[in-house]
Parts: sequence; C-alpha cells; structure tokens
Amino acid sequence: MLDIVKTSQNHNGNGSDAINGRGTLRRKLTPRQRIALGADIALGVAPLAPSLKQSAAAVGISVFELRKELKARAKFRQTAEQEQWDAEQAGEIVGAWVQASDTARAKAVRAIGVGDVWDVIASIVG
Repeated sequence: MLDIVKTSQNHNGNGSDAINGRGTLRRKLTPRQRIALGADIALGVAPLAPSLKQSAAAVGISVFELRKELKARAKFRQTAEQEQWDAEQAGEIVGAWVQASDTARAKAVRAIGVGDVWDVIASIVG
C-alpha cells in the first residue's frame, strides 16, 4: 500500500497539495483522474478541506448548527486572545510600576487621571 501512496499520479493542478472540498466536483477530471483523486484523499496523500455542507453531512447535522458552533469557537478564541493580550499588558504595567520611583508613580497617576485610577480600584474592590 505504501507504494501506491508514493507513486500517485494525482496532482491538484494549482501547485497545492490541499484540496478544497467546494471545488472537487467542478474539476474537469476524467473518470480515471477522479478515481485517483478519491484514492489520494482516502489514503491521506491529498488532504481534503471539506466544505461546510460536506462536513455537516458527514456527521449528520445541519449547516446552520455547524456555523453556529464555528461562530462560538471563533468568539471563544477571540476572548481567549484578548485575555492573553490583557495579561501581557498587565505584566508590562506591573513591571514598570515596580521599577518606578514613588515620584514617577505619582506622575503616572496624575497623567492617567486620579479619577480613572479610582474608578479601576472601585471596580476591583466593589
């Protein structure tokens, strides 16, 4: 079976090894080329990126349900990335605060605005 993988004659035609599922049926392939493409996909030689419709059909759900899940994951990822960014910024602020003199800290609080600093403290305490 390994020799089948190594000697596959199928090529994507666009220089990429990945195959987009949306365009698989639109390709102008002979029946023999379709068979070769199917075998390459089955063997994992040519990775397939299925369309949403194909993915949903493969697991027996609607495209609507799949889109809803994808949106939820994207929102979760975006929230996690924002939390990571906030944590990095907080670390930088803490590092600068620790290294600063009392005079520099006082100037920073005045530059930020005492009211804004109190608002942040109140949101943490309260």
